[in-house]
Amino acid sequence: MKSKLALLSLVLFAVLQMNKSFAQDIHFSQYYYAPITLNPAMTACYKTIQATVQYKQQWAVVNGYSTGGVTLEFKLNQAKWDKKRNLTDIYKKKAMKGLAIGFNVFSDKAGNGSIKQTQANVSLAYHVLLTRFSTLSAGIAAGYTQFSINPDDLRWNNQYSLGNYNQNVPSGETFSTKSLSYNDYAAGLLYSFGDGETAMATNNQKHFNIGASVSHINEPSMAFYDSGDGKLFRKYTIHANTLIGIENTNFSVGGSFLYMYQNKLQEVTPGFLAKYKLKEPANYTGYKKGTSMGIGVFVRAKDSFIPYVMLEMDKFTVAFSYDVNTSGLTAATTGRGGMEIALRFNVGSTFVYQNNK
Repeated sequence: MKSKLALLSLVLFAVLQMNKSFAQDIHFSQYYYAPITLNPAMTACYKTIQATVQYKQQWAVVNGYSTGGVTLEFKLNQAKWDKKRNLTDIYKKKAMKGLAIGFNVFSDKAGNGSIKQTQANVSLAYHVLLTRFSTLSAGIAAGYTQFSINPDDLRWNNQYSLGNYNQNVPSGETFSTKSLSYNDYAAGLLYSFGDGETAMATNNQKHFNIGASVSHINEPSMAFYDSGDGKLFRKYTIHANTLIGIENTNFSVGGSFLYMYQNKLQEVTPGFLAKYKLKEPANYTGYKKGTSMGIGVFVRAKDSFIPYVMLEMDKFTVAFSYDVNTSGLTAATTGRGGMEIALRFNVGSTFVYQNNK
């Protein structure tokens, strides 16, 4: 019990003393399923239409965070295929370039619902074809966040005497407000490379991207106390992802990397994925209609070990991961970090299509 109280006190201190720390952003272990929060330049970068639902429960054993979100992305001015080589019948979608728009809504609760955050964002991205296989994207995002706290549900140090809690003792805390809201802005760049399969059975595709973004450009204020400025410091993000097919097999392997820096604090999360194609597409039309499954792991440095599994069925994807704590929080969580699930629906091939004739 003492370890649980210590953990909750630590979380509350980090949230309330904003002049010494910063608030936790919406945070998913499967970060590539929340592209707008990672980098607005990723908005509808790889698919014509994409919708994602995510849910994460973090540190449930001590009533920690629970986070849910919905994201919708789509390209504008959808068009037909462009012929790229007159003699070989190779095509690429016009929609690979041009404007894309995205919307997402997230809700985050912590500590028996005492601390709540609701966030809505809209993003715009423009994708430029550099070559037949590579794209450069730039994006911006604007959001609105509502943040609230219920002090009546909290316990304070001066309400304890010899380790015993007395709710009738005044907390001694004076809040200037219990609810606040602010506007938030982000921007980013992304480079993508995608070399599609030359034949169904070849499995020689090579996909790669690397991006950088900055969040909280305007550094909004989040103070509940008059004595603190509550600045939400800028966050800088670098990320990369790759998937490479092993020729003449059903296997593909990939890796990912995430680095975030905010007010002298940083997060480093590398990842690995192995995919196996269970079922080939019915016919070669440029759309991936087969079925694949994958297993992998993320490692959040000095914090957690995150195994995950995913299943792709035509236009649908479901992914599940679980955070296993490896940090000092294991004293309170006994290693039980949290589960996360993502459901995704998408339409549209993003790479090269070759006529089967």
